[in-house]
Amino acid sequence: MIRSVRRRRRTTVGLLVTAGALLVSTGCASIPVTSPPQVIPQSVPAAAPAGGDIRYDGIVPRPGEAPEDVVRDFLRAGGSKERAHTRARAYLTPTASKHWNDNAGALIIENSFYVDTQQGDSIRKLSAQRHGRINEDGSYVPSEGAFSFLFHLTKVDGEWRIDNPPQGLLIELSTFESAYRPYDVYFLNSGESKVVPDVRWYAAPPDSLATLLVTALEHPSKWLADAVSNDLTGVTLESNIVQERDRVKVFLTGLGDQEDTLPAGGFAQLVWTLSQLGVGAVEVYSDHQLIRPPKSPDLTLQQLKNWQGFAPDNLSVNASGYFIRDGAVWTTKDAPLAGPAGRNSFGAVSVAASVDESSVAVVQRSPAGDRLYVGAPGSLRPTVSAATLARPTWGSGIREVWTVRDARDVLLVTVDGHAYPVEVPQAQQIGPIRAVSLSRDGARVAVVAGAAGRERLWIGVVGREDGAQIQGLRPLDVGDTPVSDVSWADAGTVVALTRSGEQDSSLYSIDVDGGSPAVLVSTAGLPGPPTAVAAGPTLLTIAAGTLWRTPVASESWTRVEDRRGGESAPAYPG
Repeated sequence: MIRSVRRRRRTTVGLLVTAGALLVSTGCASIPVTSPPQVIPQSVPAAAPAGGDIRYDGIVPRPGEAPEDVVRDFLRAGGSKERAHTRARAYLTPTASKHWNDNAGALIIENSFYVDTQQGDSIRKLSAQRHGRINEDGSYVPSEGAFSFLFHLTKVDGEWRIDNPPQGLLIELSTFESAYRPYDVYFLNSGESKVVPDVRWYAAPPDSLATLLVTALEHPSKWLADAVSNDLTGVTLESNIVQERDRVKVFLTGLGDQEDTLPAGGFAQLVWTLSQLGVGAVEVYSDHQLIRPPKSPDLTLQQLKNWQGFAPDNLSVNASGYFIRDGAVWTTKDAPLAGPAGRNSFGAVSVAASVDESSVAVVQRSPAGDRLYVGAPGSLRPTVSAATLARPTWGSGIREVWTVRDARDVLLVTVDGHAYPVEVPQAQQIGPIRAVSLSRDGARVAVVAGAAGRERLWIGVVGREDGAQIQGLRPLDVGDTPVSDVSWADAGTVVALTRSGEQDSSLYSIDVDGGSPAVLVSTAGLPGPPTAVAAGPTLLTIAAGTLWRTPVASESWTRVEDRRGGESAPAYPG
């Protein structure tokens, strides 16, 4: 139920992947418009048969085609995955085709756009709204605002052809949605203990995907680079990956004269990246010699089960949910937390647990304000105090917990009680910070920020150089309703709660790279609008003061415990 569109798309590897994305907007405002604009409608068919690319068979230059139709068909043909975009090149002059770089990325524009005739028949001005862009490495970047481009056309053998195509692809949103598919390229968190997904979007044939994904492991995307490390730095593919019935063979080079194998993290990156393609196992070679993990010399075939310890979430399906009941911390196993925080007199208002559940963080409220307690459940120690403290969230492992003090300062608090500021360079841009939620690998962070009644959802990365920083914040679109809460469902998905007033409340599942639209989560069956959310093995929410849950793939909510209510602030470990 809380899996997003991107996750569902990965169930098939049929239409798949190549080009990337940056396009520079150009135009000439001094050239007058000489005819009224025309709206070009959405025109790309939805699905393609798994074995071919016949969606585009009808997109071929036609005798006597008008200049605006040439422009339209050039955009439509950009989604075809044949080598070097042969179909799109058919709409270019020979010289333009020679100099056009179709691998320079892709700018995605909204489906409805305008084409204006300018200076007679030879110039068409495209006016559109940006939707996003795919960088040359395949990473997606949200993008908004107006875009325009002047297409110059000339006649070749009596037919109109484009002689100045923009570098990279220029495609409609419908083309992007039908032709491109997302894949995770895995790097390592700062502690090199977990893999971290770096989403790439491709529109390439299935038989090229394995080689494409391993090549992408050479570098993380620019957005994620400061938050991850890479045990494959300097290592490249020596030849294309060989696919066999029960395994793929990866041929690497570049380990260096002093190395005879990869670090464990490098094997984990390869196996996690390739396993999403359904391969049975991975066999790794360096300069034609089979290599094995340094601590497992007998392990020649690498399977995902061998590298589960690097899972980015690593949250047990039996993990407890936590919540507050009348000032005490309880778990979904129908038991209060051990120690003083499990008593009503403690005055708890929010809670977080480390992924292994050995440590907790609890915010206590009193007339003097809020105080954060951190430690093992039976031996919590007081740490920072403030007028208000946001719900805490745990970083990677059990080293640290984060909170927000007085909607202004993000704090990192270690398990021994020391507090350090977390720098947010974009703090002035996003406004007061209402909540933060760290991914369980510790490399990304979801942030709810903004003036009261105008809160938005942002996603950023965690830099660790010279102290912790929240970097590269970019908005995630959940509509115009203010966001009040957020929780990580898995390494690539968050669940957000939007609220406006007492009754207008919705839950959304959102892919953190922003390339897929948010998915509305059904709240049918709840006794009232949801007021808080926690995601993990199931989805937890509070409605009418009571705690409810739904399985991941279900549309039905059930009461967690048939008690008197007074429940709030649900949380899963992380």
